[in-house]
Amino acid sequence: MSLPPLVEPVEALTDAERDRTARHRKLFAIGDLGQRRLAAARVAVVGAGGLGSSVILALAAAGIGTIGIIDDDVVDLTNLHRQIIHSVETVGEPKTESAAARARGLAPDARVIEHPVRLTAANAREILSDYDLVLDGSDTFETRDVVDAAAAELGLPVVWGSVLEFWSQVTVFWAEPPAGTDPVRLSDLFPAGSTGQVVTCEDVGVLASVCMQTGSLMASEAIKLIVGEGRPLLGRIAVIDALAGTMRELPVRSASALSTPSHV
Repeated sequence: MSLPPLVEPVEALTDAERDRTARHRKLFAIGDLGQRRLAAARVAVVGAGGLGSSVILALAAAGIGTIGIIDDDVVDLTNLHRQIIHSVETVGEPKTESAAARARGLAPDARVIEHPVRLTAANAREILSDYDLVLDGSDTFETRDVVDAAAAELGLPVVWGSVLEFWSQVTVFWAEPPAGTDPVRLSDLFPAGSTGQVVTCEDVGVLASVCMQTGSLMASEAIKLIVGEGRPLLGRIAVIDALAGTMRELPVRSASALSTPSHV
C-alpha cells in the first residue's frame, strides 16, 4: 500500500533539471509531479561510506533538491573498493567534502549541505530537524540509536541499511507514520541489549557490489516515500544474500503491536 507523498512539490523545475531528469519523468509512477516532489525534498544521509556513497549518487541523480551529508571521517585508500563516491584524488579529504563535490557535479541544481561531524545525542535533533527524511547508512549501533531517537522525536521516517560480508538488510522505520500504518522502530528489530559484540566490515570484509546494491535499494525506498508511490519497506525487512543470489523479506512488527491482544 502506498503512503501519502512526503512533501509538497516545487512549482516548477528549471529547464536544465527538466532535461537532466527527462527519462526519470517518463516513469508512470513519477512524472512531472513526482519529479517536482523530489526537487522539493530535503534528505539527510548519515554516513558517506559504503552505503552512503551509492545512496548519495542515486539521490543526486534522481533529482533530490536538498541532500545533507553527515560524516566526520576522512577518505582513506582502504575505503575506495566500496565507497565509490570517493576517489584516489580525494584521499585525506573529509568524506563530506569529497561526496558533496561528486553530488554537485552530477546534479548542479541540488543544494548539497556538508555536516562534517559525528551525529550524537547532543546535535542530532538540531541537524535532522532541517530534513524531511533520513537515510541511515552508519556502521555502529551507537549512531543508529541516536538516529532512531532523534527521528522519532521529530516524526521523520528513516530508511535504514546494514551490510556485512555478502549479506545486507534494508527496511524503513517510522515512529509516527500516516494513520492506519503501524509504527516500527530500530528497537523493534534490535531490542535493547540484543546486539552484543558487533562484528564490522573491518573485521571480516564486505563485497563492494553488495554495498552498491543495498545503497541503491535504500535510495529507491526514499524516492517511493517522497513521491507517494509503491509499497515501502515499512513493516518489512529486505534481506539480500549475494552468495545465494537471493533477496527475501521478513515481517517487522512493533513491540506494542505484538503485545496488543487481537479482537475477534
